[in-house]
Amino acid sequence: MKNSIFSKFSFALLLSATTAFSSVAADEVRIPENRVIYECFVRNFSSEGTFKGVERQVDRLADLGVDVIWLMPIYKLGDKDKIGSYSSPYAVKDYKAVNPDMGSEADLRSLISKCHAAGMEVWFDWVGNHTSTDNVWVTSHPEYYGNRFTHPYGWNDVYQLDVNNAAMHEAMIDAMQYWVSNFDIDGYRCDYASGPSEQFWQKATSRVLKNGKRIGWLAEDDSRPELVSRGYFDYNYAWAFHDRLLDFAGNGNVQNLRNACTELNSGSAYNGRSRMVYLSNHDVVQDKGGTEDRLFGKYLRPLTVLEFTVYGMPLLYNGQEIGYTSGSVSLGEKRSINWNNPDQEMTALIKTLAEVKHSQPALRTSSMNGSYSNLTTDHDNAVLAYKRSYGSDNVVVMLNMSSFAQTFSVTSNLPQGTYRDVFSGAVVDFSRPGTFSLPATGYSLWVSAPGATPTPGETQPTQSSTIYVQNNSGWGNVYLYGWANGEPEILGGWPGMKSTGTRIIDGIEFLTFPIPYCNVSYNFIFNNNQGSQFDAFSFTPNADKYVRITNNSSTDLAISGVDKIEDVEEVEVPSRYFTLTGLPVEAPERGNIYIKVGPTGKSAKVKY
Repeated sequence: MKNSIFSKFSFALLLSATTAFSSVAADEVRIPENRVIYECFVRNFSSEGTFKGVERQVDRLADLGVDVIWLMPIYKLGDKDKIGSYSSPYAVKDYKAVNPDMGSEADLRSLISKCHAAGMEVWFDWVGNHTSTDNVWVTSHPEYYGNRFTHPYGWNDVYQLDVNNAAMHEAMIDAMQYWVSNFDIDGYRCDYASGPSEQFWQKATSRVLKNGKRIGWLAEDDSRPELVSRGYFDYNYAWAFHDRLLDFAGNGNVQNLRNACTELNSGSAYNGRSRMVYLSNHDVVQDKGGTEDRLFGKYLRPLTVLEFTVYGMPLLYNGQEIGYTSGSVSLGEKRSINWNNPDQEMTALIKTLAEVKHSQPALRTSSMNGSYSNLTTDHDNAVLAYKRSYGSDNVVVMLNMSSFAQTFSVTSNLPQGTYRDVFSGAVVDFSRPGTFSLPATGYSLWVSAPGATPTPGETQPTQSSTIYVQNNSGWGNVYLYGWANGEPEILGGWPGMKSTGTRIIDGIEFLTFPIPYCNVSYNFIFNNNQGSQFDAFSFTPNADKYVRITNNSSTDLAISGVDKIEDVEEVEVPSRYFTLTGLPVEAPERGNIYIKVGPTGKSAKVKY
């Protein structure tokens, strides 16, 4: 039988992931090529919406693994033509004044100093294409607008600047240098970077310096890759890739996702530079219907792993690290993050991923970009597997993008040597043939572990349970949804999983619902996705279960067909035995029921 490694992150191992990963994290090296950036919407980050509200959490963000804090615009905002109860952060009234709602200049300096002391850079958000309709330039320098005041793209709270006006360029560069020189910031994220002219970016990125050296530059754009390839920007948005992720969340097509990852890694315009990969940001929350949980549902956790490992600089947005759910939020409104009910598993996941990002050369980008290659599996319609490599360093990622447990083989290009899954701690020798098992929407992330002892496959149970349902509910469609306190959803997002088929046992037609193995008791609900549902039962998915449901209750069934067990009076000891929960036994005891694995790897339920 081949070695079988079961990644059990989705069933409670994540909280110990940092411990399992500590031997790798000890060699952590933070450099510009492996940055993690955090977008902070100051107004919504704390209940008071101030710099002090952010400063209180600087140490936590540093511990999370953040390298750069990008502050959305902190400048004095327009009072006219507001898009909501508040002004949009992108309607700037005075480029050289602090928004008094956020605090004083001293408060801002204190925040920046605290970030620097914690080892993080601070990047401001620059709006170079337009200003508020009451910006100080409107009356003092109407020529900066071409002496005509228009609203770009129907943005009625701003006026379009004349992006080719050389005097305006000088005034804007002066303002950008003001914050670097007087507040010691480290870079700029540049809003709507495709709006200003290339000549402006050429001048700004070469002349706005910190102690005579270049600062960091991120472009909100993917329509003009030449802004990156010509050296003006270090990063731009992987915007089209985010659209592909949204498409995947809607259709679940793993091959399309695989193609998108390949394309993301094949852009020659970004050689020596990089891109920012994201699941959420302020525009996504406002325009796409809410936070990442709503957009990606059951795929959120595996896509979070992908965000940190596929390519480029990963972005975290305002509470993403605690699984904060806000729904859609306008930039003209305030909705403070509720920090009181954090998703600790999501926090631990992101912290571990940041540690991997910092410690693994294969995940670097920019001038040290690690290559990307897809790995072929025998379940390519469900599993996305890929390898990142830099020199002799490799990282292997395996993502189960289906709602069912998957056991699969990797059939090409695995690196040789011993590797550890940073989530489960399991160790495997990739040089030996073997299978891997992942629960529904589960994942594993393998880093080199030379000299480590491979985990015996027999200690990692792989079989799953099946819930057989006799449907007397009158519902045309039956969904099964499972969860446990402190544990993730076992069957993906609401409404859960539809039956995978039917099976007739003892003359009864049953709907079949495969359930991943686990050792935690889960609660289950049957529902019809139309408001009719009931709490049916709670059990630990480590054996099959037979249930009859009506439209308001469920009853366990004793099915004689299930008891038709292969009777074996004498079983040869060389065969291997497991309990029904998948745990190995040294020697079977007469009268008990086991899973028997024979010499060929075939298994059967037997009574010894």
